[in-house]
Amino acid sequence: MYRFGALKVCLALIAWGPGLAAGNRGATIATFDVPGALDTFGYGINTAGTITGYWVDAANVYHGFLRTSGGTIATFDAPGAATTSGLGTFAYSINTAGTVAGYFTDASLVHHGFVLSSSGVFTTFDAPGTGAAPGKNTFPQSINDAGEVTGYCQDTSATTHGFLLATDGAITSFDAPNAGAGESQGTYALSINDAGTIAGYYADQFFVYHGFQLAAGGTMTEFDAPGAGTGADLGTFAVSMNAAGTIAGSYTNGGTQGFVRASNGTIATFDVTAAGSLGTLPTAIDSAGAVTGYYGLKSTAYRGFLRSAKGTITTFQVAGAGTKDYLGTFPYSINKGGAIAGYYTDASGKAHGFVRTP
Repeated sequence: MYRFGALKVCLALIAWGPGLAAGNRGATIATFDVPGALDTFGYGINTAGTITGYWVDAANVYHGFLRTSGGTIATFDAPGAATTSGLGTFAYSINTAGTVAGYFTDASLVHHGFVLSSSGVFTTFDAPGTGAAPGKNTFPQSINDAGEVTGYCQDTSATTHGFLLATDGAITSFDAPNAGAGESQGTYALSINDAGTIAGYYADQFFVYHGFQLAAGGTMTEFDAPGAGTGADLGTFAVSMNAAGTIAGSYTNGGTQGFVRASNGTIATFDVTAAGSLGTLPTAIDSAGAVTGYYGLKSTAYRGFLRSAKGTITTFQVAGAGTKDYLGTFPYSINKGGAIAGYYTDASGKAHGFVRTP
């Protein structure tokens, strides 16, 4: 383990948008940048409102950051992270205690996992069979309140496997029973809840995608959203799960729509009105069952959305977000209080962090 020593702490450059879209009535949006960043990407947010993610410096090197609800930002680098263009530290998930999970890239272009405790202690790790050479990579995606981490890893054949890092440091890998074993096939674990249940998706031997849920006891359930395509590169993509075991994600079949799968297996599908060819892409679900994500119209920008547990959809756009060419607002997480974190891209393509508070 490594000690995360002197934090590079600085005040956030907080910019309050001068105007909010109609969908933001009753909510406020604060935008922020890591000082000196070319781009700032917000990803995870915990109950206290602390946001983690990563930023890019003038040399195109990536670094992690933590932003408190008060706006103070600390930046960090995982031990062993490369300091050359396009490489560095990538933080994705944060739990209630403030522990962060993500990955870093070393000078040999190998990706390794890390956990950063709230007291500043780094633990780095590699899933079984990874870490020794390029192509043997570990990509943590989610950490629960117990400190368990899930994500996916790749072996030298470029097959993907899910993994679980337990609180005692033990790491196990797993595969969906019907996952393909070829290049770009396999199992992608993306979310773990406090019961230790994991959700994600897998690609079968025909490159069709299916959702899965893996219970803490080892029972795996595979599922497909109604209407999901059955051809190559189509199917069901589960991305987030809450404490009740409700899963949110998207499915494709000529277009992309959202779905919510209840713990009893019932699946409801939805599409933001006039989402168009870019589709509806959920990214996170909170403890109450509210889902956030983004949607896009053809030849224009992405916007954020919030779907309540009852199915009511509110859309929003961060002031200053670009209005065309795949720019816009990209929510990536939602906490128990309904605060949403993510990033937006402006007209020039520069990325900035944001938090939307109910």
